[in-house]
Amino acid sequence: KGAKVIVSQRNFRSGPGVRKIFADTEKELPRIAANFYKNPASRLKMIGVTGTNGKTTITYLMESILKRAHFSAGVIGTITHRFGSNLIKAGNTTPGPFELHSILSRMLKEGINHVVMEVSSHSLDQGRVDHVSFDAAVFTNISQEHLDYHKTIEKYFDVKAKIFDKLKPGGVAVLNADDKRVISLKRRLNRKTITYGISEKADVRARNIELTLTGSKFTALTPTGSIEVKSSLIGRHNVSNILAAIALSIAEGISPDILAKGIASLGSVPGRLEFVESRIGFKVFVDFAHTSDALYNILSLLREVADERIITVFGCGGNRDRKKRPIMGKVACKFSDKVIITSDNPRFENPKKIIGEIEKGVNGLYSNYEIVQDRRSAIRAALKTASSGDIVVVAGKGHEGYQIIGDRRLPFDDCKVVQELLKKR
Repeated sequence: KGAKVIVSQRNFRSGPGVRKIFADTEKELPRIAANFYKNPASRLKMIGVTGTNGKTTITYLMESILKRAHFSAGVIGTITHRFGSNLIKAGNTTPGPFELHSILSRMLKEGINHVVMEVSSHSLDQGRVDHVSFDAAVFTNISQEHLDYHKTIEKYFDVKAKIFDKLKPGGVAVLNADDKRVISLKRRLNRKTITYGISEKADVRARNIELTLTGSKFTALTPTGSIEVKSSLIGRHNVSNILAAIALSIAEGISPDILAKGIASLGSVPGRLEFVESRIGFKVFVDFAHTSDALYNILSLLREVADERIITVFGCGGNRDRKKRPIMGKVACKFSDKVIITSDNPRFENPKKIIGEIEKGVNGLYSNYEIVQDRRSAIRAALKTASSGDIVVVAGKGHEGYQIIGDRRLPFDDCKVVQELLKKR
């Protein structure tokens, strides 16, 4: 087709005038992409967010804080990539090299000065974020996830920790003091670090925590003074996410009053304990929780504040880490009064087999569950069972607007399905 320079992993026949460069194309592609777009990351304030849980919520918090501080902020994340009036539907949490540098280049041209970016373990392992350097990066936590890819949690953790190799000179590492593995990095990093958590030893920590079904209140103690925090985000895990955003903001030199206003102005995060309005007398929440830790976080919180029953609908994705399936079953049954085990994104696995592996964790231990394989039918059953004062949790897919069955992506949005079924009821 006329290419004059071709990078290839193996030799090939070519016509005259073609320059061949033999190299590992996966490693060279990020370099080529960065050079082609004139290294936009080097001219932007880059904030990286990695960890098993909390990444998306932290990017939304940081976006709100940065805008309140009158910075022009862009976000690259699981739900969307957005800047100015541009909204790009996300294919992956972290885009491939050419898409990534293309978006960063567009952000730069449109006057964006700060970028908050979710950095997945896959992107770190596959080199998608090579030639991207960060001014600050946070490691939220580590729990069992993606072991179908990384094989062991140790390898998964080591890959996540690579984000700190990508800090710019003078860049700040932000670590969760409540996670033993994450805080262990402090001894290994030859970097400025800020720690956060409910732990007494954290640089940024929470006191006087008040959790309700309508929001959270607490006092954040920081090296720059205390901050009275009010947020519509609910749950102890969101207290941790807010503390992470505060620590990142301190690294960026944002004042406490701006911080408090930025946190308070964020209403909700799509698919993260997203409240679905019900006029029937019970509450419905849709959440992306698809790990045992994430499911524990939301259900243990709701257990503390629930007046009546908790009814949970959940499943596990196919062709993904199988070890978490029975564990998630135990968590769901322990903290719920009724559990409906259903299908999630089965992909190329048999949904019955996935459900069977979930059931192995609860069979003989709990009797408060039933199996309804079809997800819409499972949600319908939960809503039909619910009465005044109950809480219904639909977990696993959150913001996703599809269900993956085989090689097909079929339209399926938990929030919309709940709304449709509530109207019929």
